[in-house]
Amino acid sequence: MTDPVPIQSPSPSKVSLYFDGDAYFASLREAIAVARESIDLEFYTFASDSLGWSFAHLLRSKAEEGVRVRLIYDSIGSSSSSIDLFDELEGENISYKAYNPLLPLWRNFGRRNHRKIAVIDRKIGFLGGFNLASEYSNFHSSGKGWRDTGVRIEKLELVLSLQKLFEESWQEREISLRKFLKKRRKRANSQRGNLYLTPNYGWKSKSLIRHEYLSAIVRAKESVEITNPYFIPDPVTLRALRKAAQRGVKVSILTAGPCDVRIAHWAGQATYSRLLRAGVRIFEFQPCILHAKTASVDGEWFTVGTANIDHLSFFKNLEVNLIGRDAALAGLVSAQFQEDLAQSKEILRQSWKKRGTFARLRERFFFWFREWL
Repeated sequence: MTDPVPIQSPSPSKVSLYFDGDAYFASLREAIAVARESIDLEFYTFASDSLGWSFAHLLRSKAEEGVRVRLIYDSIGSSSSSIDLFDELEGENISYKAYNPLLPLWRNFGRRNHRKIAVIDRKIGFLGGFNLASEYSNFHSSGKGWRDTGVRIEKLELVLSLQKLFEESWQEREISLRKFLKKRRKRANSQRGNLYLTPNYGWKSKSLIRHEYLSAIVRAKESVEITNPYFIPDPVTLRALRKAAQRGVKVSILTAGPCDVRIAHWAGQATYSRLLRAGVRIFEFQPCILHAKTASVDGEWFTVGTANIDHLSFFKNLEVNLIGRDAALAGLVSAQFQEDLAQSKEILRQSWKKRGTFARLRERFFFWFREWL
């Protein structure tokens, strides 16, 4: 595993990458501890375990200092959390909301808030795969922390974009696709920076993060390196990856070995044969559960965020990824990818063809339900 220290970007991007949960949480705690005006958190899971409680106490103390604290958590992602945890987050200067409450039951099948973001004093932002839960920390899980990736952002333009996403969720505003795309085109015409945030709002007809992935894969000339634990690509994404490999691009996929959602892993394995035939290399991470959602293309383009490469993240859930062209940041993502590969098992085509009938039937069965996994 990587050293529990942040890896700073050598570029002037004001972005730091974290490949270790304890380093990420230490940076988040530090930012919260010095907050003077506001702390806004939006997390899929806020667990009532040792790590979750440590943050709850910190947030309560900041509220008592007069700092405004707001929290949004997903009602399903945090369904096992104790009500006592949220009681701690009630009072003067501190409040919370549950996204898409469990009742009425029919709403459970709608989109989920899968984001994991924080904005401190509108000056520092955080995003990535880390939930506020002990399994992401070696310290809080006896050295068995999940492998994930997070980002600390101090570039004002990006932080304000992250703040805007939080405000939309807090005010429960539905975002018009037409209006969003109009604003997006306007930003593009005014020379959008090399780093930008791309959200998903759960539009069935338009997945913005998927579009970014597809554009990068289609334009790839040398390499595509994707780390994603719940890797169940839709037909268009699958075809783009295969075509890239067939035209000579080195396409490598790192996905989960041990997995917390085994049925999703089996569904993803149903795509292995087609990818392997096209020349895509597939690896399964072995030391612990993999939860990172990152990619780098040609050593220039990269993404880090909350979105999996599956139907839920691309078409249903609220997500957000940091995306851009920055050789330094893309290099760090690629270097971590290579380090993770050294701890992974490669799926070889000849041995994969020898898997048993039961495994094949299991893959096909769960692949049928891929839109719900």
